[in-house]
Amino acid sequence: MVICDVAVARGGAWSSDGRILYAVLAGGLFQVSASGGTPVPLTTLDAARGEGYHRWPQVLPRGRFLYLVQGEKPENTGIYVASFAQPGERMRLLATDTNALYAPGGDGRSYLLWLRGGTLVAQEFDTGTLKLEGEPHLVADPVARIGTLGQMNVAVSAGGLLLYSASNTVNQFTWLDRTGKPRGVVGEPGECGTFRVSPDGRRVVAALDRPESTDLWLLDVERGVASRFTSNSGLCIHPVWSPDGRTVLYSSGAPGNLFRKESSGAGDEQRFSRSPNSQYATDWSRDGRWLLYYEVAPGTRRDLWVRPVTPDGKPAPNSTPRLYLRTPYDERLGRFSPEASPRWVAYQSDETGRREVYIRAFPEPRGAARISTSGGQYPQWGAGGRELFYVSLDNKLMAVSLKVGTDAVEPSAPRELFPLPAGEEGWSPYDTTADGQRFLVRATPGRAAQPLTVIVNWPALLKKEAPAP
Repeated sequence: MVICDVAVARGGAWSSDGRILYAVLAGGLFQVSASGGTPVPLTTLDAARGEGYHRWPQVLPRGRFLYLVQGEKPENTGIYVASFAQPGERMRLLATDTNALYAPGGDGRSYLLWLRGGTLVAQEFDTGTLKLEGEPHLVADPVARIGTLGQMNVAVSAGGLLLYSASNTVNQFTWLDRTGKPRGVVGEPGECGTFRVSPDGRRVVAALDRPESTDLWLLDVERGVASRFTSNSGLCIHPVWSPDGRTVLYSSGAPGNLFRKESSGAGDEQRFSRSPNSQYATDWSRDGRWLLYYEVAPGTRRDLWVRPVTPDGKPAPNSTPRLYLRTPYDERLGRFSPEASPRWVAYQSDETGRREVYIRAFPEPRGAARISTSGGQYPQWGAGGRELFYVSLDNKLMAVSLKVGTDAVEPSAPRELFPLPAGEEGWSPYDTTADGQRFLVRATPGRAAQPLTVIVNWPALLKKEAPAP
């Protein structure tokens, strides 16, 4: 049964009085009737406190709920609790950058569980006074986390069962040819997110997840050596190379705004945009004149924007951002056609009720041509703009030949190239070289699956363990 439409969710909870509250990719929490209906905002980001995300809500007794607040000011990041009656009046329970879980202990007591580094701890929690009591006690170590999402890999039931993972899925950057055959690897296995191949194919910039932060790293394709590119205490994702490979633009902070840095590593990062809305760069035109990005703003869904830029990635003098495409639907992940001066933009939209790939003219968004036929996402152009790749909804890499005219694009029927490894929703699972002959993917190295651990009657551990250090 459809409750409501949500593009990308970051946690949800079901209350005993028939409401569902959930988090979106960027923004505050929403609530909707469990029988279906129109969502309404529950919490609002506080821009003055640098808040960018409210995530991983959980319902508490007595008409209250808790959630994680992430932002650009570490002193305000943590677990907060509020009431449904007055959601704007909240209090901070914990200083942590991942979610916390509430659980009845089955012994008349209640607990909060959260991570200290890689250690899962639990502390008694009075749901009436909203006070933590006693000392935190060790439950399990090590426990994995997904830093880009602010989520620990833990689930807990009201009956005393606890499930956790000691490690995340490890990926290996792998080259595939057009038949899907492996043609080599890049770097060491690790936990990686968004990534892009440089225009000359000699480097890869990738978001690598570390316990302390998610930073961008540069990987030398030939030598496989990785060097840190950004050094933030937060989140750096969605990198885009300049056409000459000398600059990288990316999203950082909360809400995610755009920053630039020389790919040589010289100098500090420089802010490119300042907006209360989350912005994610997706392409830089081959002539170096235009940046394409999508923005998530209150009252609308994702929209495509362009901004005139200088060749070194600074906003062009006397220029302002320009809205390229806004509809009642979700448009994102736009890519410029590869001519010397771009004539087209490929993007994905859910205007049919599912994600499909389209092409429109540029600089004015005329004449939308639908490219995918049975769902599609993550478009990328092939060599010369005569081919377009995308990912089908069943995770296969597809290719479409294009007959490009003066004012229109005529696509061929899509054809499957090969299945792709499973990836994180919202991140492209592949990138292609400029000639469209090789594809870099996040593959899972051939090794045994990592086990999940179940603890039965986990509160009994608290009686045996000394307080956590």
